Amino acid sequence: MLDPQPLHLTPSEKIRALGWQAECRDKDGHLTRTHAPFASDEDIVWLVREALEHGDTITIWPVKS
Repeated sequence: MLDPQPLHLTPSEKIRALGWQAECRDKDGHLTRTHAPFASDEDIVWLVREALEHGDTITIWPVKS
């Protein structure tokens, strides 16, 4: 299998409830990466660039207070 992409169908609500601050999904809606709360703006830029290179959509939630 060349370049396997694992299928991950965890709903966004559960990803956020688990403490992740961001998620990326491919064009079919499969979860491709998550990110813990961001330490800096550079972390956000890195995630956005990484996702855009793969054609993923990005959701970033505000930090829970």
